[in-house]
Amino acid sequence: MKYQKMTKTNGQGNPSLELHLSRSTFISGRHLSGVVVFRLSKPTNIRSLILSVCGQETPSGASLARKLSHSGSFFDREVLLSGSSEPRFTSERLSLLWNSFLERDTGRTLSAGEHTYPFLVPLPASLPSSYRGKAGTISYTVTAAVRFPVRGILKVASEVPVVFAPRAQRGRPVALSYPNTDGTLQGSEVSVNLELLHRTVALGKQVTGKFIINNPQQAQIENLIVSLENCEWVRLESQRELQRQNMDSSTITPDDPKSSIIEGDFKLNVPDDASPTVEGTAISVIWLLKLYINSSPPLELKTPITVFSQVPDA
Repeated sequence: MKYQKMTKTNGQGNPSLELHLSRSTFISGRHLSGVVVFRLSKPTNIRSLILSVCGQETPSGASLARKLSHSGSFFDREVLLSGSSEPRFTSERLSLLWNSFLERDTGRTLSAGEHTYPFLVPLPASLPSSYRGKAGTISYTVTAAVRFPVRGILKVASEVPVVFAPRAQRGRPVALSYPNTDGTLQGSEVSVNLELLHRTVALGKQVTGKFIINNPQQAQIENLIVSLENCEWVRLESQRELQRQNMDSSTITPDDPKSSIIEGDFKLNVPDDASPTVEGTAISVIWLLKLYINSSPPLELKTPITVFSQVPDA
């Protein structure tokens, strides 16, 4: 396996620590893998060598207090590569520090030379993609850290992109309705059957589908607009939409505006530089396919689709 060196040696002297990752981008539902290299010119005692992966989410557009309360690690995994695990309780840490100071516990002795530690960390399929946009940031950091007896730590870290793997999408029934004068919703005589080739699509590809409009009362339908929207949200005390963009649209004019059945195909482009679907704790990026029917009254159908990033070196 060819490893990519994401982070170089930390520091100029001895000892030195390097972090090599097996890929430039990792996929949720699979594994994050690589190698940690620890170089020593003389025998050295260490307390532990730990590899950790941390996912951090920071929403934007909030006051500092609220931002801090809604920021933090939503994913944290550690792998002990050498030595012993760090104690969890204060009393255990104090006891360990005291024994190290009295040289009763000097940790583990590593010989001079190069020590290589491969690692494999599972990434849950539910993890959100890395994201940086109007709604804030979602980032993942891989850290290798060596702790020495008594005091001292040598650390090297690298931020890595994580993309989610699309899952099979179930078909969702969609009901068309339109508002009455009093604001309530009422069913329409017009019904729509929307067929999508795929409910998941990669950035830079196309959303393709077919629609069939049943118009038994032969209402006047001047045209239809099929569009693709990208919406960025922050969910704090209340949901707040920060940005909504129309990524692509297509206008279709029926040959017979009063036909009892109107059908057609469509293709919409997904930009390769847009944000994929994100489902974080406070940050969301939602993609919507919309079908607007220009009738009296006008009707609109919305259904979500899932957009994912392609992995170049997959």
